[in-house]
Amino acid sequence: MVLTDEEGDRVTGDGSVFFALWLQKPLRIAAANPSGSRLADAVARCIDVARPGPILELGAGTGSLTQGLVRAGCSPERIIALERESVLVSVLRRQFPAMTVIAGDATRIGEYLAGSVERLAGVVSSLPIKWFPAAAQHTVVRPCLDMLGPEGRFVQLTNAFSSPLPIDRLGIAGHEVARVWRNLLPTQIWVYSDRAPSIGHGAAQ
Repeated sequence: MVLTDEEGDRVTGDGSVFFALWLQKPLRIAAANPSGSRLADAVARCIDVARPGPILELGAGTGSLTQGLVRAGCSPERIIALERESVLVSVLRRQFPAMTVIAGDATRIGEYLAGSVERLAGVVSSLPIKWFPAAAQHTVVRPCLDMLGPEGRFVQLTNAFSSPLPIDRLGIAGHEVARVWRNLLPTQIWVYSDRAPSIGHGAAQ
């Protein structure tokens, strides 16, 4: 893909905005720079865009992961992007005018979607969720898993080399599905879902 001078300036400008925010709020912004295209495409491959319902993106930033979803065949109209930082909300609304952009806190996602979304096709999160208190992790993840339903995937990015979510404490299933080394910061992709109910627990062997 070849960018025009205007588009290149816009990408550079958006990256500068992102970096400036990271310097101010390093625990609220997951990385110093937006995700690269290789990472965005790897994340998009973890989402089944053929499933019905919208795709939710938590901590959408400047929309680099959104671009990966669009390249994978998901129309912007199907994407719900949540972003807390007002300057990044403006970037998203400019870049993707057809996309639903929610300016708010991820811990209120259940409240934001109540009554308007019954089922999600997938969830992509680049939130620094590893550093959230346990109660906040639960209020983000639980409503998403409820709306994902069986076989739904909560996809989480991390720069740690272990699960960014406490699997046992949250009572969920999760595993690493990919590592993208050719990114500005090497990144792991984890996928979470509800645990399958035990079958035959307590039955005679």
